[in-house]
Amino acid sequence: MRSEWIPLAGGGTGPAPPPAALRPQAGAWPGARERELPLAEADRRIRADIAAQGWRARYRFLGSGNLGEPAAAQCELWGPDGTEVPYGLGSGKGTHAPALVGAEYEAVEHALTGPGRLDALPLAAAPAAALLDGPFAADRAVRDVARQDGARIAVLPYRGLDGGPPVDVPLYLWAPWYPVPTEGMLRFRAEFGDTADYTHAMSYSVNSGCAIGATFEEAALHALNEWVERDALSLFLLGTVYDGGPMPGAVRPESLPPLLRARLRAAEETVGARVVVLDLTTDLGIPVAMAYAPALAGGAARYHGMGASLSGETAVDRALTEFVQGELLARVVEAHREGAEDDGRPAEHPTFDRLVAEHDVAAGVRRRLAAHPRLLACAHLDFADRLAEAPDVGPPPETVPEGTGVAAQRAAVVERLAAAGHRAVARELAVLEHGTTVVQVQCPGLERFHLVTKGHLALPGARGRRHRAARAS
Repeated sequence: MRSEWIPLAGGGTGPAPPPAALRPQAGAWPGARERELPLAEADRRIRADIAAQGWRARYRFLGSGNLGEPAAAQCELWGPDGTEVPYGLGSGKGTHAPALVGAEYEAVEHALTGPGRLDALPLAAAPAAALLDGPFAADRAVRDVARQDGARIAVLPYRGLDGGPPVDVPLYLWAPWYPVPTEGMLRFRAEFGDTADYTHAMSYSVNSGCAIGATFEEAALHALNEWVERDALSLFLLGTVYDGGPMPGAVRPESLPPLLRARLRAAEETVGARVVVLDLTTDLGIPVAMAYAPALAGGAARYHGMGASLSGETAVDRALTEFVQGELLARVVEAHREGAEDDGRPAEHPTFDRLVAEHDVAAGVRRRLAAHPRLLACAHLDFADRLAEAPDVGPPPETVPEGTGVAAQRAAVVERLAAAGHRAVARELAVLEHGTTVVQVQCPGLERFHLVTKGHLALPGARGRRHRAARAS
């Protein structure tokens, strides 16, 4: 159910646009609301930036191959010597054209947020205890590290998106590869002067807030929405699945506009089972949707997709297309694990092996959480037997006027976070020759409990505890 790998076209003057058959029809891509460039121009620019880095790329589509239906794409980056660009593998979702462009951008994002970028980052070694005086003071993700006597940690300076003062952010918070005690990373940390023990902190390290876009504003908006989405999933798992609290609303399929009803049917056809859309919007006031297949849950957390956006339609579209993407990628992982993957790769391909390892976690999750059934239920999104309790609701609303620009949307998200007591700070990690920008955004205090789906126990912080108490009262 996947095509052959195809080299990306293009040269020094900029790559050719995608074939006409892959260009989206007007109105068929809700995600365009959060992009500053038309799709063809975004495609041209990212290909130009790939070429400017001296990289080559190839892509393939996953799925039925029917144009106009949700699918997935993968893009790989290769160096001029024919070796893989470390971490340079990305995937995209949606119909074929958005999926392809999304895969191109994500491959570049991954390459520019991996350990190969360490030497390019303006890191400083700072006292870990200083974290207790800033916006991370109450964040569980830093508590253990900040209380280590005399420890020093690697930090990066971030600027406030909310008009507040700059903040030093620990590298380990967003770079899961940094706290892993490999020989090379231990050597780097020792030479740099990072003396912290990250044993417990590894459960909180996650790439939330790493995003790429054609501009800073575009990348920052996507990074913020990712934080909102993962925070909402965390609160849902804590309050509904772990504590047994009330179910969120289930969106009536007939209430969806025609495009989203078509997306829903495509998701159901992909897995051959019913798919439900849940509204997980929190007090932040930013629509969050989950697409969920109840007949396939309870042991396979892969059967869900998430989306967050100021546009309720975009949030639902993103959840449904991510659901399809997740299933198609899971099939690739299964084929690879079973030895059926044969696409001309070299004998060693660590980037793809890393993708497999990140997705093929079910056995490890069961092993770690077998003695804790409520946590295991969270990890497996095992709540299908409670769907009958979910009240019928309409689709999440449009919370900003249609046509609101990307910069204004980014500002609106920051304002809603600030109203709930959370800062938003950002760091540009890379700005490429043709404008492609990679950012890292942190929102101290938003929840990371969603990491339980990977078998990691990120204990809830103050926000999660307040949420649980409110639902219990």
